Amino acid sequence: MNFLVVCTDFPPRIGGISTYTKELATALAKRGRVTVLAPGASHSASFDHACPFAIIRTPRVPLLRVAAFFVYIPWLVRRYHIGAILHTVWITALISHLWCRLMPVPYFISVYASEILDDQRNWRRRLKGYLKRWRQATFCRAKGIFPISKYTARIIMDFGIPEDKIQVIPCGVNPRRFMPAKSSKAAKGQKKLLTVARLDLHKGHDRILEALAILKEQGFSPRYLVVGEGEEEIRLRRMSQKLGLTEQVIFAGFIPENQLPKVYASADIFIMASREIPGRLDLIEGFGISFLEASASGLPLIAGRSGGVSDAVRDGETGILVNPNEPREIAEALRRLLNDNDFASRLGNEGRKWTVTQMNWDSVAERLERGIQTLM
Repeated sequence: MNFLVVCTDFPPRIGGISTYTKELATALAKRGRVTVLAPGASHSASFDHACPFAIIRTPRVPLLRVAAFFVYIPWLVRRYHIGAILHTVWITALISHLWCRLMPVPYFISVYASEILDDQRNWRRRLKGYLKRWRQATFCRAKGIFPISKYTARIIMDFGIPEDKIQVIPCGVNPRRFMPAKSSKAAKGQKKLLTVARLDLHKGHDRILEALAILKEQGFSPRYLVVGEGEEEIRLRRMSQKLGLTEQVIFAGFIPENQLPKVYASADIFIMASREIPGRLDLIEGFGISFLEASASGLPLIAGRSGGVSDAVRDGETGILVNPNEPREIAEALRRLLNDNDFASRLGNEGRKWTVTQMNWDSVAERLERGIQTLM
C-alpha cells in the first residue's frame, strides 16, 4: 500500500510528535511506499536526503504553509496513487475532510493528546475551540482514529466517536539504537539519575529536585543529569542552588539525537515526574517516548502517574509510578531503587525485553497497517 503521512511536526524540529512521525514513517517504508508532507525547515536537505521515503516540504511562512497543505494533499494522492492518508494532527485532516467528495481516499488520524484538548490560554487554542464543530466532523468522517494511549482514547470517546473506529497504536522505540551499557556502571554510592525532556512546567523537574533534597537529608546524594532546554531552566537552576544541590545536579542543555543513546546508557535510573497543570491542557503527557528509550537502554523508570504515562511505564514491571505532586513519594521510589540493586536490575531487564519484543517501531507499524486494513 502507498501511504501519505501528513504532519505539522517533523525533524529537524525536536519533540515527541516529531520523533513519532519520523520513526513511524521509516518503519512503514519497509511495508510500502511512503510520502511525507511536512513543514519547511532550515537546513533540512541533508536530513531529507538520508530518509528512506520521499519528503515534500511546505513553505515556512504560516499562511503559505496552509495553502500548500490544501494544494499538495490531493496532488500527491493522484501522483503517487495513495491508498491511505495518515494525519498526525487533526487540523491537517480537516483538509482531507474538505476534499473527501472529490478525493475518495480514506484518511486516518493519529492523536497524541494536547493537540485535541481545548485550552483558553492563547488565541491559537481559542481558535481551536471555535473549530470544535469542524473537528467533530473531521473525526466522524475519518475511517479510523489511532490514539497513542488508552488515556487519549478515552478523550476521543468523550467526543462521541464510535469505539469501533478507535484503535490504540502506541509509540515505539528503536532497540538497536538504544541499548544497555556494555561496561559496568558507576560504583555504589555514585548512581546517576537522568531526565531527557524539555524544561517545561509539566515535566516535573522541580518535584524531582525537592525529592533529591529530601534524599540528601537521608544520606543519599546521587548525581542528576538534566538533558533539555526550555522556559523553566532559570527557575530550576535557582531552585537547585537554593536546595543546596549544585554539586549533584548537572544541566546539560540540548544534546543531539545521535548522542542520546550514550547518555541513556551512562545512567542508572530514568526519572520524569510528568504532571497535569490546572488550566494548561496543552501541557499533557500523551505517552512519553523517552520512557521507552530509557527502557530499551535497560534503565529502571520512575514516572509521574498522569496522562498516558501508564501505557509507557508498566508499574512494578518496568518502573514505578508515583504521585507527581508528592516529592516524598518520589524520594521513596528513588530510595528504593538506590538501595535495591536487584529490584532495579529486574525492572531494567524487563523494560529492555518489552521494548525489543513488543514496542519496537516495526511492531508498531505492523499494528498500524493492520488497523488501517481492518478499518478500510
